[in-house]
Amino acid sequence: MIIRFKNANRKERGPMIIHEYKINPKFSGTLIEINGDHGKIKCLKEDRIYFIIDGEGKFIINEEEHEVSKYDLVFIPKNTPYDIKGKMKYFLLHSPEFRPGHDISLD
Repeated sequence: MIIRFKNANRKERGPMIIHEYKINPKFSGTLIEINGDHGKIKCLKEDRIYFIIDGEGKFIINEEEHEVSKYDLVFIPKNTPYDIKGKMKYFLLHSPEFRPGHDISLD
């Protein structure tokens, strides 16, 4: 299966430009460009894997800060509070697929 960039669902949300790729009920992917603060959240149903394509920033996971940069991989298990800050482009893999109602804002 090939999902082309031109077929991704594009959104702008706060400091982010988001391109969503629907794969199947077990997985979805998102290409995100962020310039700022994502906001503290936790996801109730999905494990998430972030691959940093370019830039640098911080992931704050369970109140612990982790500096990230190009080619780093970050795993966030479901029910884990986290925030993202910086100027980066990253690819996010969700399992199961992303559903907006799974995220809870903690700000």
